[in-house]
Amino acid sequence: MSVDFYVAVPAANWPTAAAVRQCMTDRGFPVAIKHFPILDSASVVRDGVLVAIDGKDAYLEGELAPAALMPEEVQDVNGRLTGVSASERIRGTDAIMSIRIATPNEMRATSYVISALIVCFGGFGFEPQGDTYGREDFARVLVQDAGALKG
Repeated sequence: MSVDFYVAVPAANWPTAAAVRQCMTDRGFPVAIKHFPILDSASVVRDGVLVAIDGKDAYLEGELAPAALMPEEVQDVNGRLTGVSASERIRGTDAIMSIRIATPNEMRATSYVISALIVCFGGFGFEPQGDTYGREDFARVLVQDAGALKG
């Protein structure tokens, strides 16, 4: 079984790997970014995030693209947000990263990556299985839950 997470960040704010590393360091997140995808305005990047957490590598499989290049995902997420009466929506000016998680270690790492993108780069996160979503409050919950997953 896998869990999906989405994060939408204004495309103009899409960070470099160095910026994400700095954000995580500044917040004391126990994750080291080894590889972070580069936004391509003309195509879907099917290159996830490679991190080290607790001394082990974790590859966070996913996609990254401008919202305009992922219309089905945008429609699905925005439809779910409407269904739970959320005021937020993914906008056409956003970049969207999706991450699929299969293990607790990947869940921990993803929680920190998504939180960094929300807090430092103006992102909005959504987890469709539980219809949970948000900005800084959601990021705080992700970080708290990540701490509880530590083995």
